[in-house]
Amino acid sequence: MKRFLYYAILASVSGLSLAACSKQEHVDTLWTNIETISHCGCDDAMRQLEWLRNTVNYMESHRGDFKGEICICKYDDGMDGFLTNYCVSCADGFVNLHDCQGNVLVSMGGIAGEGYDVHDIDRNSIRCIYRNYHIPHITDNRWQLTRFVDRATQSSEQPIWNDQMLLFWLEFKEDGTVVGKGINQLEGNYTTHGYNIHIYIGNCTEIYDASGWEERMLNALNEAIEYTVSDKILKIYYHYTNTYMEFRKIE
Repeated sequence: MKRFLYYAILASVSGLSLAACSKQEHVDTLWTNIETISHCGCDDAMRQLEWLRNTVNYMESHRGDFKGEICICKYDDGMDGFLTNYCVSCADGFVNLHDCQGNVLVSMGGIAGEGYDVHDIDRNSIRCIYRNYHIPHITDNRWQLTRFVDRATQSSEQPIWNDQMLLFWLEFKEDGTVVGKGINQLEGNYTTHGYNIHIYIGNCTEIYDASGWEERMLNALNEAIEYTVSDKILKIYYHYTNTYMEFRKIE
């Protein structure tokens, strides 16, 4: 079903103009809180790139039908690009890499993982600039790590040691700090911009981690690029959008 949705959307937007940066700045009244983005040689790419305006208007007109987002990025040694996702957090969803003219260079993800990581996308350059859905908060909850997921290979692993699930948890504070517990006591800081997230977290005690799970969690957290959150589930993505850690709210 999600694959059908993806191709239907491609068919819907295939007729959109792929003109380069222009001075046209007409914006549909559906838009709110439009961010000014200097990208692809444009002072205000969100307004000046016609294909990008049309993509946003399409996503806006389908609020509630699917979760869509648009991110900017750098690829292939500094080329400006865009990432679009018409099915955020779907198990078989695609993330499309576009050039400045709107051409789809590769579709990453899907059930078979086709096209995954074909272009050298700089993960540190990824910043989401638009979403057609509300972003909940990650603060005021304590989150327990439940599994590592790789959607490209359709695999997941739980932090189990000696046949028991390890109790690893994190709590994000409104002041930008994060505390937690693995094998060691953990503390650090984080920043968010929309659904983009950057985390630095380290040990504040020095107990040896024989299981290896704490080190794996810390490495992933320190490479985090994006997150999604609902009332009970927090997903922190790293290595583009196919690999994430899943946390569940501790009641």
